[in-house]
Amino acid sequence: MHQLATSNNVVKPERLAQLAAVTDHLNHPFHALTFELQHSAPQTKQRMHELWAHRAATPHVPVQPVLFSEWPVVASHRLQDQLTRRAHALCETLKPSLEAERMQAQGWQYASRADVLTVDYAIVCDDLADDAASWDIRLVEFQAFTSLLTMGYRLHQVHSQLWPQLADCPPWQKLSNEQAWLDHGRHWLAGGDNPALLEYQPWQRGTLFDLHAASILWNVPIIEPAQLEIDATGRLFSKQCGVRQPHDKILNRLILSELDDEPQLSSPLLAQLKTAKLNWHSHPAWYFLVQKGLAADIKIPFEPENVKGHQWRNLNLPAQNLVAKNIYSCGGKDLHIGPDAQTLDQLQNPEQWLIQPRFRPYPVMRTQSGSPVYAEVRLILQLQEANEARIAMQIVRMYCAEQASASFFQGREGEGASILHTPPGI
Repeated sequence: MHQLATSNNVVKPERLAQLAAVTDHLNHPFHALTFELQHSAPQTKQRMHELWAHRAATPHVPVQPVLFSEWPVVASHRLQDQLTRRAHALCETLKPSLEAERMQAQGWQYASRADVLTVDYAIVCDDLADDAASWDIRLVEFQAFTSLLTMGYRLHQVHSQLWPQLADCPPWQKLSNEQAWLDHGRHWLAGGDNPALLEYQPWQRGTLFDLHAASILWNVPIIEPAQLEIDATGRLFSKQCGVRQPHDKILNRLILSELDDEPQLSSPLLAQLKTAKLNWHSHPAWYFLVQKGLAADIKIPFEPENVKGHQWRNLNLPAQNLVAKNIYSCGGKDLHIGPDAQTLDQLQNPEQWLIQPRFRPYPVMRTQSGSPVYAEVRLILQLQEANEARIAMQIVRMYCAEQASASFFQGREGEGASILHTPPGI
């Protein structure tokens, strides 16, 4: 295991030359520019940490610089095409599950379609190819929830400062520059006259760095459920520092089930929210209406079959070749990778578990010591009723031996969150 000081060292030139040579293989998922920039302007985690905090104007970053990868990453044309094609196919398959009627069936008076989908794809070894160096992508999970959009935007600013060539390779599609992204994002996320960002216990969150950065970027206050008031006409107010403020648009990060710990708040608040006259981004009802568990109920193009826990034998694979995920967990919790048959047979509430074929992650990079580094891409998609989904942000999480979740980051070389830049010319 690398110590933090070691992971902050720049990569040796001879090692970078070796890495650059890898991109001569046309099959590599990353563009050659990835390695050229590492070689020409290597960075440290500490530098990335400081520049991001400065750009985001927030003190709420981890004490140790473990969050961000020091490596710039540019998608190859093939990787970008695959991500785009498969994300659009997923959205098309999910279309019947995204309609407002699903919310109305749960009692929401002012229902709206899902407007965002966050999708994770792993870069994996292509086990069907003869070439051992072949790779593919595999769907990991999805949810109708916005996650780390502001982090990605600020990281793009940092990358453009450190590697100016990347300013023209933004981690989004269909918008020409930063100002266009900001203007479009403001309307999508924080439109209205008096928007607010809603979250439960935001100041105790591990994601506070992104929450606070979003609050600053979009100029919206962070409010908590206990601060909400909804009047007889359905208008929503928050009470902060003794001042009552109206809100007409909510940038939502609230997961309703988390309020179950406070039943005196949960029941009356939910009843009021269901009748509130509000515009929402990332409506709380969609968090569990569209999530990874749906993969067991639909056939997703390009992806292997998924099943619920009690159906695992239907996949005709040994238990150790499977992964079991609790549908209602996140951040790498309640996860069994390569379990035995007894574990799968004894899952509590097996209908709440998703079973997927296990994959082999593809080693996209090597550290100076030769250890493999893997990658998982997070796409944040803007769902548009009249148009196809737009990729609003591409985040790539570089990870070592465990999982891609940030809770496993330890400051090792290359490890951490970065953004996946679109290829030059896109």
